[in-house]
Parts: sequence; structure tokens; C-alpha cells
Amino acid sequence: MMPVKKINRLPGVFGDLFYDQWPEFYTKRGTTPQINVIETDKKFKIQIAAPGMTKDDFKIELNAENQLVVCLEKEDGDKECCGDSDCKDEKHHYLRREFSYTSFRQIFNLPESVDRDKITAKMKHGVLHIKLPKRDGADRQMEMRQIAIE
Repeated sequence: MMPVKKINRLPGVFGDLFYDQWPEFYTKRGTTPQINVIETDKKFKIQIAAPGMTKDDFKIELNAENQLVVCLEKEDGDKECCGDSDCKDEKHHYLRREFSYTSFRQIFNLPESVDRDKITAKMKHGVLHIKLPKRDGADRQMEMRQIAIE
């Protein structure tokens, strides 16, 4: 159940120190949330780190190909003033910005052992936790459905 992950190219020490002198693809680079996939005897767990995001920013679906699809859609954070309500009228710019998720889509190929009917998701402290219990016994018909986030 390994997700495919793109490797982002990061600027070196000089890019961090002299950020404005690097080409535009460094200053406008996007990031992707970090993902942990854990297996226990009874379940799989997926953790997706997404600081500043809420459960309403995510959409989780199961499709007929036995894949878990996790999507994130959010307006760019530049329109907000770093999350502070007391500086809405102030102009600002980031000196360093490492998380700026505006859209994200990750597909996980699920093993046959996952009980599709018991998958749950919860958002806590900027981390999306998805639990995928392992199934006992009989095969289930695979159909598309959406997973609610608590």
C-alpha cells in the first residue's frame, strides 16, 4: 500500500539565504503533505500531515478499483495574513514558506484484506488520520463511496 510520491527539488543553503535571487520555479514551488503508512495486526493507518487545514478541506473516496483517493482543495494562504486576525490590513510576504497546500491528490491501492465498510477518518491537530481495519473472511462487492471525516 505504498503511495507514489513526487520528488520535489529544493534550493540549497544559498537558495534559503538569497531567496529572491533564485528562479521563479523555486519561489513558487508547491509542497505536498508528508504521509505515514502504518500496518498493525488488525489494521492499516494512514497519517497525512497538513498544518492549517481542516476536515472540510479534504475529500476521501473509495472507488470500484479498491483504491482510497484522498483529495485536498483550499484557497491559497496568501489571501490570509498568516492566520492572524489582528493583521488583516497589513501587507506581508513570506521569508520562508514550507507548507502552502492548495491542492493535493493521493491514491492508495488497498490490499484485499481491508474491510471497506469500516474505514474511518479523523482530523486532529493538523494531521488527517485514516484507519483501515483488516477484514475477517468473506469477500465484499466493491463499490464507490465517500468516507466522512470526524
